[in-house]
Amino acid sequence: MIRPLLAVACLSLAACTPRPDTHPGQPAPAPDAPRQTATVEGRATYLERIAAPPGARLSVQLVDAQLADTPAAVIASQEFTDLSGPPYAFSLTYDPAKLRPNGQYGLHAGLRDAQGKLWFVTDTRVPVTLGTSSPVEFRMVRAGGDPVPPTGSPWDQAKARGIVFRGIGTEPGWLVEVGAGPNPPLHAELDYGERKVDVARLDRMPEGYRGKTADQTAVSLTTRREPCSDGMSDTEYPVSMTLVVGEQTYRGCGRFLNE
Repeated sequence: MIRPLLAVACLSLAACTPRPDTHPGQPAPAPDAPRQTATVEGRATYLERIAAPPGARLSVQLVDAQLADTPAAVIASQEFTDLSGPPYAFSLTYDPAKLRPNGQYGLHAGLRDAQGKLWFVTDTRVPVTLGTSSPVEFRMVRAGGDPVPPTGSPWDQAKARGIVFRGIGTEPGWLVEVGAGPNPPLHAELDYGERKVDVARLDRMPEGYRGKTADQTAVSLTTRREPCSDGMSDTEYPVSMTLVVGEQTYRGCGRFLNE
């Protein structure tokens, strides 16, 4: 009697065992494909003949220059330790799905010690062509003044420096800042930071400012209080603006920081 009972038990267990939910002629579902990543290889250096302090770390960011000053600007950010150099070699990993067609991309980097003091930093955006195997090589400059990196957004940092008006534009990426006073100074960085414009003394107009650079290039900034979108992000600004430098016109958005 034992053998028949064992046979019945085995048949019962087989009937209760779950089977794969498949149908004849249909392949089993494929597993989810892993997320694809890519890397930017590079080397950062500086001219000074000094060694990095113990515990130094290199921070590198891949940024979308056309989305400057927006949360979506940073495509990837990574910190590298156990440095050997200079030069300091790095491999920055990023997600290609975050890239935009015809986007303009670049690198920002900074070298800090173990206490967070900034020793060296890139003073301009380092252009990078993604998808190439050639390493990006660039030079950092010695950080001046207080070596502690600034905190807050670029708008907060500008306000802390006494900037009264700040504006940004895209395609090509640019920014402009106007200081305080009856005849304030103007500083602009055009064409993704490749060109810098400074006016030491501006005259006020009913809807903005005008002045001349040291080489007598005419500069004017017209502001209009109306909702403005930069066209690259969902950020809305309270002021639209037009910056004219010589014969070149730039249009963008901004805000007054003293209000």
